[in-house]
This record gives sequence, structure tokens and C-alpha cells, in this order.
Amino acid sequence: MSRPRKPATKPIRRPRRAASPPVEGERKRDATRKHLLERALALFQKRGVEATTMRDIAKAAGMSLGAAYYYFPSKEALVFAYYEDNQADLEQLAQAASGTVREQLGTIFHGKLATIRPQRKMLAAIVQRLVDPSDPVSAFSAQTRAVRDHALGVLDRVLVKAGLPPEVLPLATRALWLLQMAMMLVYVNDDSPDERRTHGLVDDALDMIVPMLPMLATPMGRALAERVTAALTRAEIV
Repeated sequence: MSRPRKPATKPIRRPRRAASPPVEGERKRDATRKHLLERALALFQKRGVEATTMRDIAKAAGMSLGAAYYYFPSKEALVFAYYEDNQADLEQLAQAASGTVREQLGTIFHGKLATIRPQRKMLAAIVQRLVDPSDPVSAFSAQTRAVRDHALGVLDRVLVKAGLPPEVLPLATRALWLLQMAMMLVYVNDDSPDERRTHGLVDDALDMIVPMLPMLATPMGRALAERVTAALTRAEIV
């Protein structure tokens, strides 16, 4: 004989507490972390990542080596922190972007180049590492997946407005992200005034690609997207 069930009760919703303001210790830790990262990026830009040691960074920040390791256990951790901060800057820029899909993508692509401008030399020095998926600091590594997912999310939100069907969105988003990565690789070695060559290439590429996006919503476009996705899956390229 089964027991009578108790009447279902609605969960009690407790009022959310207002976020507590950061205490003095938290503010000091954040300020110290920011200072250490700024000193590291300045050295990376001047000497390169490989030639800079954690001891150099600690000295430049006026800290002991042990204190520097407390905030960042390695140079790679500093590079990861740069990626995260840079992505946060791009997301703020993307939220303010308006206009057509082409205009929004233009804002994002040109804005991304502008955000990495202060660290062009640093990134140029580690280009080989950036494109090697087995390297932790690579744009394609498992360690940078969270930043990569956020970058894809920025592009995905724009493409949703273009009316693309859900089944082709992943492919279109990743294709645009790869284009953005390619533009960054060109940009870090661009010696033209104000990097006009790369910015012009961005505009030319978007002017060609954006008008073709609606084609992906057609039966032929969906079929093509399915075939490309299947081919990439078979090649174990995610």
C-alpha cells in the first residue's frame, strides 16, 4: 500500500540581498593584481614574453617574487588575465554597438583591433604560440576555451539578429571568429600608418561576407552548412 503523497509546496523565495560593497582588503588585492598585470604587460611589450621572467615582473612591480607568484603562478597566468580583461573590454564595446548587422560587426572587428593595439609587439612575439592548439596560451587551446566561448557569444548575438536559423548559427559564428583571428594576426605585424591596411581588409571582408549571410537561411545554404559541419566533425575539428 503506497503512502499518500504530501501536497506539493511552492519553494519559498527569499529576497535577494544587495551585493555587499568590496571591503578594503578586496580593493587592495584587486589594485595589486592590476598593478602587477600592468607591469608584466609593459615588460612583455618591451622584451617579449619569453625573455621576461617572473623575477623581472616582481621587481618592476616593487614586489617580492613570492608575492608575485601569489597573484599569478606563472607568466601564462598573466597572459590569460590579459585575454580575460581584453575580452571584457570587447564585450562592453559590443553592447554599445548599434545599426545594421554589417555596422555592428564592423564595430566589433575594428574595436577588437583597437583593444590589442597597446600589446601588438607582445602578441607578434608569440604568434607561433597563438596558433598552436597544444600551447596553453594559444587562441585554440583548452585553457583559453572560456575566453573563446565569450568571443563566440559576442558574434552569435549579432548573427541572431540577421535571422539565421539555429542549425547554421554555430558554423557562421565560428567562421567569423576565425576571420577575426586572421585579421588580428595580420594586424600585429601591420606597419602601415594607423594600421590602415588591416582595417581596410576588415571592411573589404565584411562587405563581401555579410551580404551572403542570408543565403545560409535557404535550403541550399542549410545543406551546405550541414556538409561542412559533418566534414569538420569527421576531421575532429571542433
